[in-house]
Amino acid sequence: MKVSPSSNQDHNEAPASGLRVRVFRLILILAVVGVLTLAWASLSRSHETAPSHANATLVALATDIGRTPSAAASVTASAVPATPRPVSTRQGALGTIVFSARHGAHDHLWAVSPGEGSPILLTDGAFDDRDPAISPDGSQVAFASNRGGPWDLYLLSLSTGDVRQLTETSGTDGHPTWSPDGRWIAYEAYSQTDYDIWILSVDGSQGPIQLTNAPGLDISPTWDPSTGRRIAFVSDRSGSDDIFIANLDRPQDRFENVTHSASLNEADPVFSPDGSKLAYDVNVDGVRLIRILDAEHPDRPATVLAQGRLPRWSPDGTMMLAVLDSPLESRFVGYGLDGSTLAPLTVSQVGGQLSLDWTSAGFNPVIGQAGLSAGAPRAQLGATPVGIAPDQGTLIDLHGVNAPNPTLIGATNEAFQALRQAAAQEAGWDFLAKLGDAFVGLNDPLPPGFAYNDWLYTGRAFAFDQAAYQSGDVYLVREDFGAQTFWRVFLRAGKQDGTEGRPLRVHPWDLNARFSGNPDAYDQGGQRMSAVPQGYFVDFTALAATFGFERQPALPNWRTFYPGARFDEFAFTQGLDWLAAMLELYPPSAIATPTVYHTPTATPTNTPRPTPTPWWWRWRTPTPSPAAGLPTQPQTP
Repeated sequence: MKVSPSSNQDHNEAPASGLRVRVFRLILILAVVGVLTLAWASLSRSHETAPSHANATLVALATDIGRTPSAAASVTASAVPATPRPVSTRQGALGTIVFSARHGAHDHLWAVSPGEGSPILLTDGAFDDRDPAISPDGSQVAFASNRGGPWDLYLLSLSTGDVRQLTETSGTDGHPTWSPDGRWIAYEAYSQTDYDIWILSVDGSQGPIQLTNAPGLDISPTWDPSTGRRIAFVSDRSGSDDIFIANLDRPQDRFENVTHSASLNEADPVFSPDGSKLAYDVNVDGVRLIRILDAEHPDRPATVLAQGRLPRWSPDGTMMLAVLDSPLESRFVGYGLDGSTLAPLTVSQVGGQLSLDWTSAGFNPVIGQAGLSAGAPRAQLGATPVGIAPDQGTLIDLHGVNAPNPTLIGATNEAFQALRQAAAQEAGWDFLAKLGDAFVGLNDPLPPGFAYNDWLYTGRAFAFDQAAYQSGDVYLVREDFGAQTFWRVFLRAGKQDGTEGRPLRVHPWDLNARFSGNPDAYDQGGQRMSAVPQGYFVDFTALAATFGFERQPALPNWRTFYPGARFDEFAFTQGLDWLAAMLELYPPSAIATPTVYHTPTATPTNTPRPTPTPWWWRWRTPTPSPAAGLPTQPQTP
């Protein structure tokens, strides 16, 4: 058979084509295997435990409990702490804020880098630390503390955590401020009669120098960080609380009043980093405002920045940090110099005697949590120092308390006894051994003029004995929030040697001045005291808030209705509204109240006839249950 040329050619090319296909497939398989090998190797390296770059906040937390941080480390409080070892200073983009706030039953110092993790506790113990002031180089914090008994000044190293005592007096020292060169500290000092401003050398080479010597208040000094030749402070020497500037280069005529506001009371002055501006706060119609004054031309009107108090400049002078208060809590807020609100800080709601300072320097986080026990959880702001049991909705007798009806419901009873002991310890006398009211039943209405939904009906509130106010053992400071008036209650300390309480730095309100015959005092429901009472006092309102008791606002008619001031009432709400609290004791039908409807026009009516009292008004209040194992009553002075 004869084969054509074309058929023979196809037969020869077929083996060559199959070989090329097999070679291509082999190359493709090798490529896939190579890719898979590289992917496996990369995945294996990503799971290695070799050290890698860790988040700054993670480094701080891990160092805090003695662990070596890694990118995938999981930090827990149960790790066994090691001996603190030196670490590099933590440097945040916005520097470091050091502030005082409540930790348990006491005020202590905290540090936080804005926007970079939670605050770190710097000091801890059964004492109070307040008024932090950071040195110009950012290495130390001057602060006031009663850790040794009376209030003195101390220095805390932000790199080692060491504390050194600066002053040791029989009076009260506080609110320090640094000179620009870091060699001097100006502070306020109270000695038996009034506050004055003093200056102290940090190295102790010279004795204290008295700057002011006027009767009354000279408080809250702040040093000009630019030239160091001016100190601003608050003084009431002109009749109201004004901002003064002391010129250190003028021995004669040294003090200048730069606000001159007879009807307003300024507070908390602070120079800008370049010394050209002076920020302070003032209460105007119940709103706390931050104002900025031209420090070179104080005769020019001040401008309003925003709401808040205790302003503090950012290290570069482009932002402002302040405290924004509500009647029951406080929080930090940041502002741009145009008044715009900045992103919130890591710290939101805080409590206690707030004070703060801001530096561009970092800090060593290893000193955080110093002195806390091994395995203890990280400290949290505003922690309540007592464990409150869940409410059982039953009334329990208040052991050792004299009151018309000495009972409160279960959870409130426990919190009250803890507050009573703390107040007796801090003030030196059993302030809550006698009450004006505790639980008030539906059959025992409050005096005319009180609201139907008063918290005393719930078994969750108490009113202290107003005789303590009339006797001078209690002083009231008026605090307005918009149209509402609240009172800050101060107790006179049992010991007046400086070991209990602290001197007042504000003028109290005299409710009894309405009966003095002064028309203005009558219309205003009293008047501001012209002088600050001498002696030492305990802030009972702040102490009560620590244990969950909220002060109550004055009734709208308090200026003409004395009991309506309601300065004596505190409620343990636990987040409940009044109706929910009442339903813990009563069925809904027992607390129903009819609403009176008034027709728009007069209509004839029949002669009134006696009507029976509704059954719900005769509701029998719950029977108290005896309490067991309550604490021993403190001694009265």
